[in-house]
Amino acid sequence: MVFISEEIVIEICRVLTYEKIAKIYEAEGLPRDRLIETVLETSKFIKVTKKVKAVFAHPADDKVIECALAAKADYIVSGDKHLLELTSYEDTQILSVNEFLDATEGKS
Repeated sequence: MVFISEEIVIEICRVLTYEKIAKIYEAEGLPRDRLIETVLETSKFIKVTKKVKAVFAHPADDKVIECALAAKADYIVSGDKHLLELTSYEDTQILSVNEFLDATEGKS
């Protein structure tokens, strides 16, 4: 299950306006609004209940930790170097996509 919070949706909308990112999805003929709609349709919305200061190198990434805590998530799967440097927060492991696939291989 993929979890998102209001703060993460705002971040996704912002990042999709970056020229470098927009070129990728526009080249594929994907409208920005459809990408956002898909994220919303395929994710479970979580209300953040606890603010944290965990990612000192990049505090904007705290929103991901906050969402994971509210969702009681086992994993955060990310390519973000600041999050990956933490490796875990409370009971949530922070893994790259490859690490996540390795950790969950054969579990269904």
